[in-house]
Amino acid sequence: MRRLSKLRRATTKEVALEQVAKVKKAFASPLLPSAFQQLHAETGVERARKRQHLGNKAWFNLLIGVMLCVNTIVIGIETDYSRGRKLEDRLVFFIIETLFAVTFFSEVIVRMHHHGWEYAIDPWNIFDYCLVVFGWTDVLVSVTDTGSGGLRLASSLRLFRLLRVVRSIRGIKVLAGLWVVIQGLLDSYRTVLWVAFAMWIFIFCFGAALCVLGGQDRFAFEYWYMGHKYVGSVLRAMLTMLQVATFDRWAETVARPLFHVAPMATPVLFLCIFVLSFGTLNILVAVMVERISVITADRRTHAEQARVRMEAYMLESMVEDLHANDKDGSGDISQKEFKKIIRIPGLVKKLGLLGITIEEAESLFDIMDVNHSGTVTPEEFIAGLQKIKGQAKGQDMVQLICYAQRQVVRSAAYVQRIKFLNMQVDGVQERLNSSGISLQYESFDRVKAAERNDCVTTSAAHRQLLLFTLDAERQTTYPVVDDTRTANDDEDGWV
Repeated sequence: MRRLSKLRRATTKEVALEQVAKVKKAFASPLLPSAFQQLHAETGVERARKRQHLGNKAWFNLLIGVMLCVNTIVIGIETDYSRGRKLEDRLVFFIIETLFAVTFFSEVIVRMHHHGWEYAIDPWNIFDYCLVVFGWTDVLVSVTDTGSGGLRLASSLRLFRLLRVVRSIRGIKVLAGLWVVIQGLLDSYRTVLWVAFAMWIFIFCFGAALCVLGGQDRFAFEYWYMGHKYVGSVLRAMLTMLQVATFDRWAETVARPLFHVAPMATPVLFLCIFVLSFGTLNILVAVMVERISVITADRRTHAEQARVRMEAYMLESMVEDLHANDKDGSGDISQKEFKKIIRIPGLVKKLGLLGITIEEAESLFDIMDVNHSGTVTPEEFIAGLQKIKGQAKGQDMVQLICYAQRQVVRSAAYVQRIKFLNMQVDGVQERLNSSGISLQYESFDRVKAAERNDCVTTSAAHRQLLLFTLDAERQTTYPVVDDTRTANDDEDGWV
């Protein structure tokens, strides 16, 4: 048993050392970067500056998003209630628009200072910059030419500022779900374009077929006076197919009149519905949903990887803390020392982040102490923590399978021993049964012997009583001379 305990302890130490080596290897410095990477490398000071910059603050992005929403609402109000295109007629809205232009220009300056030359790499930044330039162009044109009403193109593009909300919500945790949906739509744009191209081909084919079947009969238009509007040409028939595919009043305005004047066009309409409405559009939705699912899975994977790296880093720091607090420097920590060490505030916080309480850590010490020596190494303890927190790995499963197989072999040996003992017990039971039968016969014979003994004793008692009676009669009764017998004897003698 001692050799087995030592062997288990040595195996546990080897596994713990391997896991610690893997952790150190994961955090070891990678290979030397290339020259291109070195030219674009960032120092720790630069990363810290960007992390603490105003453009990286969540409240700043939220404020810009609110300003964009308010600006869009103001543009809608201006469109409905503006009294003219002249500057005097829309002076209040012009002042508000100028304030928004100053705000968005300040945002561009802040983001340029935040990202530096990398600002021009992000397409969203280029989009923001173009909208801000168009906004200031609209302001300058309105000031220089008061009667022009500003640059009409810039006024139209101002509505697209609401798309900048998409960029602003990217760093807000509260709106992370909305950003996943938007990112899924943006990532599937290639598939959307191909689906749109395939849909255009189908609409063209169905429109041409509908134009041939229903738009060539002039007498049919006498009954259906709107026929020229719907099937008068291929382009109009394509628009009709799009209306049918989107179910926009297609039954009353298209299907019923067309069925009456051109029954052969009925299969075309139903085939259009099945192919476009139930096929192409559903494929488009499925692609977007699939992209959103992939992005969500990737986010979860990245979050899980970050959590694993952080846990590995914390476990490595805990190993260093345990070695640092080993006062005797033997590499083994006794249970008394361990209880003191895990109550250090730093280790308590790390165990709390790992979701492990002090009581669980103390119970883990008892589990890891295989030979009950009262000491464990820091590596053994950390290996136990990893097995508690992490998922079962291949090596753990192999060890578990080997242990289970050994237990199965031991159980089979115990079963064989139990079967042998059962056979021995069965033999003993048979001998006991035969002995019991013999004892039963012997008890019957003893009962019969006792009955015979009683009979003999009774007979002897009667005999003894009879003998006593005869002795008593003999002692009290004397012999008497029989006169008759004497006389006869005399007569006989005389004769």
